[in-house]
Amino acid sequence: MKKRILMCIIASAMICGTFASCGTNDSSDSKTDTETTTAATTTAVEETEASTEELTEPKSTTIPKETEEETTTKSETTDDHSADAAAILEKINLIDVIAGGAGVDTDPADKKEEDTFSFEKVTDKRFTTLEDVKKFVTDAVTGTLLDRYDCLYEGEGAYFKAFDGVLYFKNAPIGCGFSYTDKPVVSDVTDDSFTITVNFDNFGGSSELKIKAVKEDDMWKASSFSVDGGIENAR
Repeated sequence: MKKRILMCIIASAMICGTFASCGTNDSSDSKTDTETTTAATTTAVEETEASTEELTEPKSTTIPKETEEETTTKSETTDDHSADAAAILEKINLIDVIAGGAGVDTDPADKKEEDTFSFEKVTDKRFTTLEDVKKFVTDAVTGTLLDRYDCLYEGEGAYFKAFDGVLYFKNAPIGCGFSYTDKPVVSDVTDDSFTITVNFDNFGGSSELKIKAVKEDDMWKASSFSVDGGIENAR
């Protein structure tokens, strides 16, 4: 009897130990799961807060200030009118050559005499009438400089004259034109004007030509020039 009672006590103790063991494992696992969940939640919250701070934190929009050197360089830089300047210089050279009694294709065999001047028939495809000559000049020249070159198509000493509707030219070269020796420099740029400075071969010597260009009828034209700072439109 005592043996049976002892056996029952041992069995009961084993059953309780088993249940206790099971209870301990469940508690450990639960604790581990809780700690894992808490850690994951904490990490997620921290990442969310960091993302929120990153999104809400104002970004710097300050534009770097120009250095004094960059500002000075910009103030000294002019708008690019190099193509306009080149076109003006080419046209002025051609017009000045023509005003010097050269640069026009003619037929020396077909001449007309007037006073003491001899005119040859124009064969140059650029000019068939006095209006062609006038347009050639006024498309490139304006202002006070026009007073220098309108002698090509009007006045008693005009280089071009029409005889019986046919155009003739006073072909008597005296040496004019500009043989440029370097690239032009553009300065004093505004919305409707700029200045061209370039050196040229002035009958063996070097001279500086300064041309004032202005915008007229949506075209860039030469309005005046000076040579070595001398009298306006004279050379």
